[in-house]
Amino acid sequence: MSSPAGRRARKSLEARDRIVECAAALFGVRGYAVTTMEDVGECADVSRATVFNYFPKKEDLVVAWFDRRRADFAAALAPSDDRPRDTSYRLRQAFRALARIFKDNPENGRGMVSAWLQAGGPLLTPDSDTTRLFADAIRAGQERGDISRKTDADRAGRLLFDAYIGVLHRWVTAKHQPEDLEMSLLAVLDLLLRGIAAPPSARR
Repeated sequence: MSSPAGRRARKSLEARDRIVECAAALFGVRGYAVTTMEDVGECADVSRATVFNYFPKKEDLVVAWFDRRRADFAAALAPSDDRPRDTSYRLRQAFRALARIFKDNPENGRGMVSAWLQAGGPLLTPDSDTTRLFADAIRAGQERGDISRKTDADRAGRLLFDAYIGVLHRWVTAKHQPEDLEMSLLAVLDLLLRGIAAPPSARR
C-alpha cells in the first residue's frame, strides 16, 4: 500500500506529464506563439497557477518535452548485451529512435520543433546532453577500435547533433511532402560515419 507522500508524488508527476503533453498538442494545432499558459492549464485540467508552478516560463514546457525524448534516445544509444555494440549500429538505432519519436505523432513533433526554434533553439540548452551522448558514443567507438582515434570526439558529437537538427528542421519546414525522416537521418549519419570510421586494418 502506497504512502500519502508517495501518492502525492505520483499525482504530481502525472500532472506535470499531462501539462507537457497538452502543451505539445496545443503547439502542434495552434502554434507556440498564440498558445497561452492558461490554454495549457485548461487542456490539462489544472489551474494557470499550477502550470506556472511546474513551468515558470513557457519555454520550460519545450525543454521538458525534449528532455523526455532525450531519455528515449539515450536508452536506444546505450550498449546492451543482446545487441551488437559497434558504433555504427548503436548510432543507427538511436537515429531510428529519434525518427520514431516524431513520426509517431508528426503534428505534435512539428509543433514542438517549431516551438523550440521560436523559443531560442540551441540557446535554451547551449550544452546539450544530446551532444554529449553523441560524443560519448564516439569515444566508446574509439575504445572499441571502430572509430578513428584521430577523431575529436567532442567535435564529432557536435557535428552529429547539428546534422540531426538540420534534418529535423528541414522536415518540419518542408512546404511540400517532406522526405522520410528516418531515411534522411540515416543517410546523413552514414555520410558522417564514413569520415570518422577507423580503416579496417586498424580495427581489432
